[in-house]
Amino acid sequence: MGARLSRIFRFTAVSLAACLAAGVTRADTVRMSGSAQQAIAGESFRLNFACTGAPVCDGTYTVFEQDSGCSNSITFSNQIEFTNVNVSSPGPFSGTVTLTQGQHNSNVNADGTCTYTSLGTTFSLPYNANWTGSSGTLSINGPETSVSGTFTASGPTSPVFPMNVTGSMGAFTSTFDATVQPQPADAGKTESVYVFVHAPSNIVQGATAKRAGASPVGAVQDDGAIVCVLAQTNSQGQLVAVSASTMQAAVTGVLGSQGQAVKILNQFPTQNLSGSTVYVGYGTSASAMLASAVYQGAVRFAGPVQCTASLASAPAPASPGPITGLWWNASESGWGIHFTQRGTNIFAAWYTYDAAGNPKWYVASNCAGVNGTAGTCSGTLYQVNGPAFFGVTFNPALDNVTSVGSLSLTFTDANTGSMTYNVSGQARTVAIARQPVAVGTATPAVDYSDLWWNSSESGWGMAMAHQSGNIFLAWYVYDGTGQPVWYVASNCVVSGSSCSGTLYKTTGPPFGPTFNPSQVQVSAAGSVIVSFVDANNAVLSYTVNGVTATKTVTRQLF
Repeated sequence: MGARLSRIFRFTAVSLAACLAAGVTRADTVRMSGSAQQAIAGESFRLNFACTGAPVCDGTYTVFEQDSGCSNSITFSNQIEFTNVNVSSPGPFSGTVTLTQGQHNSNVNADGTCTYTSLGTTFSLPYNANWTGSSGTLSINGPETSVSGTFTASGPTSPVFPMNVTGSMGAFTSTFDATVQPQPADAGKTESVYVFVHAPSNIVQGATAKRAGASPVGAVQDDGAIVCVLAQTNSQGQLVAVSASTMQAAVTGVLGSQGQAVKILNQFPTQNLSGSTVYVGYGTSASAMLASAVYQGAVRFAGPVQCTASLASAPAPASPGPITGLWWNASESGWGIHFTQRGTNIFAAWYTYDAAGNPKWYVASNCAGVNGTAGTCSGTLYQVNGPAFFGVTFNPALDNVTSVGSLSLTFTDANTGSMTYNVSGQARTVAIARQPVAVGTATPAVDYSDLWWNSSESGWGMAMAHQSGNIFLAWYVYDGTGQPVWYVASNCVVSGSSCSGTLYKTTGPPFGPTFNPSQVQVSAAGSVIVSFVDANNAVLSYTVNGVTATKTVTRQLF
């Protein structure tokens, strides 16, 4: 599209050469999503979910529940994990599904409504599924009754080797076992089976010394950030850093074609595994296992810093510069502009209103010249029309970018500045400041503030401003006629490695030389869940005007 437009929700994907050079492949890139429901007299229950990985599929769920005798319902979201996912070929599979804080209680009030209370219980339930090759059916066996539904899956589907995982993830301790069935060529060989953990360095004993690690997929140094390192468990309930040369085998012997049983975790403290993924693999040595990538995830534990499937990648974020975030004029609540700063360039995504007061957005993809937290930059403002977004397959070939004016930004420091714009002959200068989006000053382990996109669907994007335990999402897409429209989730509450909240659509005063905030009207349009696979990748699950779907998103690099 040329240099000036290359940054409009677009960039070149990072090469996998570094991972391939280390002999590492990512096996668990299956994407699975679906829903299950139950409807009996006087009550209803629906579970929507989206997860990533195979044989362990980890993600988020949303439950819509109305208990018997209650005139109102409740919606809640949290983490979900399926074990033994196998969509490599048509057929049945079964395992355990774990829902974090999935149990609620209801008390009937005098007016017929109910007060719903979370019991804070994380519990595991057996499930059965059947995959046809293009779609699947699912049933989850609950403590009182079962729910059933459908799911779809995409992405690489062949496991490294068949593995059956059983056990449970408790609030205090976790216990899991696995049966490893070797690849046909390995049956009858004398090999060692290894159980190891990919964990955030801040919860691993001895990890600091390993950060410059010499192992092919060991620790990674990144400006002192928390990174993912190899570890194993000890008898004191702790994670201890290991390398390929010091990793201990769980069992060594002849691999039978019927499978090898191995203990993964034995009443290990759940909190000591926050953000970790537990792996099982085999080889003549740990070095050989890692080099040939004969290992796969068995159990994943949610956490603020998530160590995931690729042992070659650390969770240190590809963080933008200090100007990055949501900015506004506090006396003109209802519009805002998000800046993403990399180097001396700023990408500005501005949500405002058109001449009729309908939501509309513009971007300045190349406002260059601000070095650090002070300075001035200028760039061209663009309007983007595109294909319809909701309920159809997005076609980036239908993007149409038009120059509509100019934008100049002046920053006094990291929190104050001004913007001058000229859009179709309408010019204005207005003071702006960084917008607070959360109460509190706690610094998140990973700051997700950035511009996010799907690299195969250039033309739409999502700006995230992350402070303390909240993320403000500004989502730039298109309506059914291809006109630019935006939605916001002003309170996407962060829990573990995901955030969830209500999506809103806003109308406001006609675009002009002044802005009247009293004309801003806000209405709920749906809901959104962002499940962070790691610091730089996420799964976006949304429902907008009755349309439910999932998308993968990554930080947009430029």
